[in-house]
Amino acid sequence: MTEAFSGDLIVSRLLIVQSKRLILSVAQHQLRKKQSEELVRRVEKLLAQIASAQHEYSAAVLKYGSPETAGYWLVAYSRLIEKAGVLQHGLHRAAGELPVDERYEVSAEIEMLDGIIESWTRSMRKTMVEAVA
Repeated sequence: MTEAFSGDLIVSRLLIVQSKRLILSVAQHQLRKKQSEELVRRVEKLLAQIASAQHEYSAAVLKYGSPETAGYWLVAYSRLIEKAGVLQHGLHRAAGELPVDERYEVSAEIEMLDGIIESWTRSMRKTMVEAVA
């Protein structure tokens, strides 16, 4: 795949995400003005579509993007934080079902994961600041 095509693919995925967000904004505005089941379903559907489009955009950036760009690292850190959050949630759920001694070990692992997530979040914020500057 050529570099130009890869860039076009990434931009097109981003434009889809942005378009869906604009449509969602209009739908949410309509929903605030008039509550209806149809509008609620439309907003829920748009939220699911945005999540899917965001995932496709992120996948394209990680597959075809250059690690030399700030945008690549923003997506990479976001994905890491997202995956760690899922793991963190699973550990919290599992901790309540474990015997007390094992619960202590899992609590230590959760605490360590919290630190890792915080570190990745700081790195992502730093990358965002550098991208804007």
